Amino acid sequence: MKKIIFILASFILYACSIKPTATTGYNYRITKIDSIENTYLVYAEKIDVSIKNTAIIKIASAKSKTDCKRENLITVDKNYKLNPISLYPKNLVSHNLRGITYNGTLVHFDKDYNIKKDLFITENLKGLCYKE
Repeated sequence: MKKIIFILASFILYACSIKPTATTGYNYRITKIDSIENTYLVYAEKIDVSIKNTAIIKIASAKSKTDCKRENLITVDKNYKLNPISLYPKNLVSHNLRGITYNGTLVHFDKDYNIKKDLFITENLKGLCYKE
């Protein structure tokens, strides 16, 4: 009986220590960083894709004056845990949408078929500063 209680207690403690993926995010590799007016555009791709550079997303981040330490600045070809949120209008079925407005700037969709026709934001980026 003591063994069963010990095993159950161990299982419960282990289950409580597992973090759900919604809070930890997914690993993305930064492929490109660009800017337009008052917005940074960060191109990223999940690191577990089978063919590289075929499923890239574009993440918008407002340009802001932040005291970001050098080691927290995002850089190209490094991996980061991100939890992107789509800005594409819900319940919209249109093939004529040319872009999405973010931070007062119209961000056009890329003509490259490997980049999703969507715009994302994430809480992990403030300007070009990565925060966990």
